Amino acid sequence: MLNVILIITGVIINAICICLISIQPYLFFLSMKQAYMRNTIVSYCDDEYSARFFITGDKHRHFDNVKKFCREINTTRKDVLIILGDAGFNYYGDKRDDKLKKEISQLNITLFCLHGNKENRPQNVGTYGIRSFCDGKVYYEPKYPNIYFAIDGEIYTFDGKKYMVVGGAHSVDKIRCLEEGRPFWFDEMPDDTIKEKVEYVLRNQGNKIFGMMTHTCPIDYLPTEMFMSTKQNEIIRSKPRKANSKKLFKPDIDRSTEIWLGNIQKKLDYAVWFCGHYHIDKQIDKIHMLYNDIRPLHIQIFGDK
Repeated sequence: MLNVILIITGVIINAICICLISIQPYLFFLSMKQAYMRNTIVSYCDDEYSARFFITGDKHRHFDNVKKFCREINTTRKDVLIILGDAGFNYYGDKRDDKLKKEISQLNITLFCLHGNKENRPQNVGTYGIRSFCDGKVYYEPKYPNIYFAIDGEIYTFDGKKYMVVGGAHSVDKIRCLEEGRPFWFDEMPDDTIKEKVEYVLRNQGNKIFGMMTHTCPIDYLPTEMFMSTKQNEIIRSKPRKANSKKLFKPDIDRSTEIWLGNIQKKLDYAVWFCGHYHIDKQIDKIHMLYNDIRPLHIQIFGDK
């Protein structure tokens, strides 16, 4: 009887050992998966219809109105705020940028930023990877999991509608920036490679898309009332003595990006075009320029015609 018990016990122990050996790979895989998921950024557009999409203009490192907005409407990380360039996260290239990113990454919202002209391109910074977001690719830093940068020429799907994104513009104060040692980037405008990609992708769409998101605007829609030289001339007319001032602003003008966007705009079938850059909230035809306003991306969805 004792022998039988010993034999049965041995069989049970062997069976348990076999199970443990066979289950170890699964447990290892499970533990690795859990560890990976803790360090993985959740895609906030996996279920895009549970997200709310908003859009605004240049922030230049000033986010007080964004913070207020998030508090007032009780945003979550699934909600997306599109910034049409010059967010300012990659401006100084030092700890000041990290400090701002850390502060803003605490907000309960996801930021989707176009590249402007008053900031370095993410691909030049060295800390950005690439991941998928809303049917396109974005630059991101794992340390700041809710701050994304759009890639020029990508098409993204927001609320079921497709948008082409193109950042960059020319800094009319380029000369002053160089003279005063303020940040300036020689690749601030879209280059030929970006332009070719944008045109190729749009051709594949039959030159038809719901919306465009760009930093600057097509040439025919320039808000000349906002130009620094225009404002300066108004001051000179009212105070002629300022005309002799050595501090007069002399703009460095290159409208090649706006001309190129104008050529695209003329042959493109689109419903809406959003842009920033000019620090004005203004609509001309289907062109919407945004600065201070933070508005729903598709206003009609919220019952406002």
